[in-house]
Amino acid sequence: MRIIENPFSLPVSREPNRLGEIYRAAARIIREKGFDGTSMNDIAEAVGLTKAGLYHHISGKRDLLFGIMTYGMDALEQEVIVPARALEDAEQRLRTIIHNHVRLITSRSNSDGNNAVTIVLDEVAGLTPPQRRKIDQRKRAYVDLIRDILRDLAADGKLNAVDITTAAFALLGMILWLSRWYNPEGRLSPEQVAEEVAKAALTGLLRH
Repeated sequence: MRIIENPFSLPVSREPNRLGEIYRAAARIIREKGFDGTSMNDIAEAVGLTKAGLYHHISGKRDLLFGIMTYGMDALEQEVIVPARALEDAEQRLRTIIHNHVRLITSRSNSDGNNAVTIVLDEVAGLTPPQRRKIDQRKRAYVDLIRDILRDLAADGKLNAVDITTAAFALLGMILWLSRWYNPEGRLSPEQVAEEVAKAALTGLLRH
């Protein structure tokens, strides 16, 4: 048995396509059934493997969940956090976070990539304590980034009289809830949804 904690970190030579397929299928099933309601047989059948064949690629259900969450946090880091940190202006950093995080969710809402991101929010109870600490640490770093941006806006006189921690979590709640209601077949494109969410959030947060 070959034990792998996070297949998305593997070099190209070590079956990344097959491992990626397993992760995407598992993310979809866990999103639909919940972690406790998903069996290894469910995942094996979804990717055309026997249960023994599935264990050739992963070490167990909890490590599989941790790998999916790590993939989701890596996507958040690369597509949302890094671009925002590269900007000096606090208002532009906040706008970039809103637009990019919304697009991260809506542009993938018809694929398994979005499921991996939303599982980070819903299924942390399925992790081991060390795994949960690692994911929670990355989530806290993201919240801290948003709070720091709001503090910078307050220092510049651009922020309304709001509690910064409450505002940060309210903003994240608005963005993350998109995975529950956004319909990719609806009348608004991902870019239009990002504009509308930014408009609603910034109207409440920023002084005009």
